[in-house]
Amino acid sequence: MDRREFFAKARKRTTTRSIRRISSDLTPYSGTWTTNEVAHLLKRTMFGAKKADIDHFLSLSPSAAIDELLNNIPAVGTPLRDYGLIEDEFGVMHDDLGVVQGQTWVNDLNTVSDPEVIGAINGLRIGSLFKWWCGLIVNQNRSITEKMVLFWHHHFSVQQEEAGGNATILWRHHNLLRGNVLGNIKQMTRDVTIDPAMLFHLNGYLNSKLAPDENFARELQELMTVGRGPDSLYTENDVIAAARVLTGWRVNSTTLTSYFEAGSHDTGSKSFSSFYNNTTINNNGAAEVDDLVNMIFNTTEAARFICRKLYKWFVYYQIDEDTETNVITPLGELLRSSNFEIKPVLSALLKSEHFFDPLNQACYIKGPFDILAGTLREFNVGFPPYTDWQNGYPLFYTIYNRAGEMQQVLFQPPDVSGWPAYHQEPMYYELWVNSNSLPRRANYTDSLIEDAVLDVRAFANNSTNPADPNQLISDMTALLLRYPLSLTSRNYTKNRFLLNNTNDDTVWTNAWNANNNAYINSSLNELFKFIMNLPEYHLC
Repeated sequence: MDRREFFAKARKRTTTRSIRRISSDLTPYSGTWTTNEVAHLLKRTMFGAKKADIDHFLSLSPSAAIDELLNNIPAVGTPLRDYGLIEDEFGVMHDDLGVVQGQTWVNDLNTVSDPEVIGAINGLRIGSLFKWWCGLIVNQNRSITEKMVLFWHHHFSVQQEEAGGNATILWRHHNLLRGNVLGNIKQMTRDVTIDPAMLFHLNGYLNSKLAPDENFARELQELMTVGRGPDSLYTENDVIAAARVLTGWRVNSTTLTSYFEAGSHDTGSKSFSSFYNNTTINNNGAAEVDDLVNMIFNTTEAARFICRKLYKWFVYYQIDEDTETNVITPLGELLRSSNFEIKPVLSALLKSEHFFDPLNQACYIKGPFDILAGTLREFNVGFPPYTDWQNGYPLFYTIYNRAGEMQQVLFQPPDVSGWPAYHQEPMYYELWVNSNSLPRRANYTDSLIEDAVLDVRAFANNSTNPADPNQLISDMTALLLRYPLSLTSRNYTKNRFLLNNTNDDTVWTNAWNANNNAYINSSLNELFKFIMNLPEYHLC
């Protein structure tokens, strides 16, 4: 299927919502609680929906299910050294001294004297960070954590090269996001502002009273806090004043921590526009960062902007007038009244009638990790634990590389805005699919079948009656597709892949009951290849 045919079918679903408004609001959801609603919840808040997880959450109420997703935050370890010796340009072998294989490097500052060796060690450590993170994604528990870590990575977009390519700095930045995954957005914004990764990424470490650098001050407002909407009325002078507030922050090259250098700080008064209530920030040294963040979050627009980004991540990528009034505005008020804690906002959103509205289901295209990790998890592929650096890390690295081939490289968002599919009008999620990435998606799912990574027979046993070809098709598509196939499509699929084009249901029933492995396995292989190449499989 080429890209035009893909979108011709996919747009039938993804554009439906934009044709008419949705009037549902944050009233707690009280509708049906079936596989459909649970799969919708899990595929939005996790990477994939395993049958066991669907069954687990079906046994709970909607409210209790969401509470578990929000409260079951795992404590995780750190990336481990999985590499051996490093060879320099002269063929001399070097070791990552102080860190043995299987131990973490995050507390070792890599103080080797040879710059080339330092660079090589950093590269290998960063590689282990990638593997560790992908291991957490594919081994995730019943929690919203991994989806939120990726959300914050997109929101506070930091690129590996721009952050100096230093493994310790990148790890600390990631740990900052992960440690505050459902915490306080106001505090996290303050911490990210003076985080070494961000100071390097947007030139904050060069910001001085003699040469104020407006780079971070601009992106802080435009992309991280108040946005560019019609009600966001900050001015160019506000950018300049914010840059002056942030002068003097530096990164210690030995400890790789940030510090405030008073001699480089602009001690003059910084005056802001009426959008910021004509606030003046007077000389307060390092504490001016807090004054700036407090001022920004005192605006109504800051809370609404954060809620819009959460909404686009979990619900839909466009916000109409009714949604702004009925969902975003009250969520913004809740965020402010909750002292900018994220968890109450997500709880209200995910428990709402609006989230479960049929028009908010199966309405955007899966991202790379939804395809990669989601497919593996839904077919219950067994992976080593994320701590297994010997057996697990090589497998986790294949997920990292595949995601890169599909346009999502961890620690390398295209720019400070993050990944375009999450924000770029008018295509948004359609940007995940192009003439290069669509074949890679198909090749990936095909290869999982051909290389017997997926146990299709075990997956078919999830059906309530796998010997009945009609029930099998119905159950399999209910688990794998968020948008149901028509009766005509189900009959076509059944006849082509299970009945050998005979239109006789007993062909499959007899084969299954006789345990005709050759026929069953061949049929299921082709069936699941076909299903995972349908446009419907790419909808979430």
